[in-house]
Amino acid sequence: MKRIKHFFCITILAFAAISADAQSDSATDLPNFLFPRFTRCTIKFKSGDSKTGIINYNIIDEEVVFLQGDKYMVLDNPSAIDTIYMDNRKFIPFKAAFYEVVLTGTVSLFIQHKSIIEDMGTPTGYGATTKTSNSQYVRQVYGPIGSSNLSIPDNLKITDNTTYWVRKDSSMEKFINKRQFLKIFKDKEKELNKFIDSNSSNFKKPDDVVRLCNYCAGLFK
Repeated sequence: MKRIKHFFCITILAFAAISADAQSDSATDLPNFLFPRFTRCTIKFKSGDSKTGIINYNIIDEEVVFLQGDKYMVLDNPSAIDTIYMDNRKFIPFKAAFYEVVLTGTVSLFIQHKSIIEDMGTPTGYGATTKTSNSQYVRQVYGPIGSSNLSIPDNLKITDNTTYWVRKDSSMEKFINKRQFLKIFKDKEKELNKFIDSNSSNFKKPDDVVRLCNYCAGLFK
């Protein structure tokens, strides 16, 4: 099937159409989206204006997708946006993606919600399969001709690839594990290492990472 993608140049006048035409959506519980359903969210522009739309976040392509009428559209030009408030959570543009703002202050924490896909493979005999990464995935966002299908093929496996970012000394540093986190805060390594071990902090659990960063921020007061 030929991919048809609608890019939406974000201007205040054009985006106003979302509020007028947006309606309830039936696309729910899709593994390639961050939230279980498309919901009405608020978009704040750098110009100071705000608009609302029916939105969800594609964690594979790292794109904001919104529903306009019966069409799924992709938000283009993220640099025009200051903040998106989705499901009582706050997201800001960073490069071509949107990161969730979790903590702000002495240590600011951001989550890059990201997943990768892997072909589950085809049988090759003797119980073996061949696997390739991202081999058959095509963005399932297309518009006015035909019905929309945002799901991915059954033979593809989605694997979490979430990355954490902290802002330190005006620079963004990323981490996914204990070693990388302690490397960022070398001057507090002893205290942080003790906290991680005593609390059995799991870097796969966002709540554990938030508690760790809160503790870390307290060390710099």
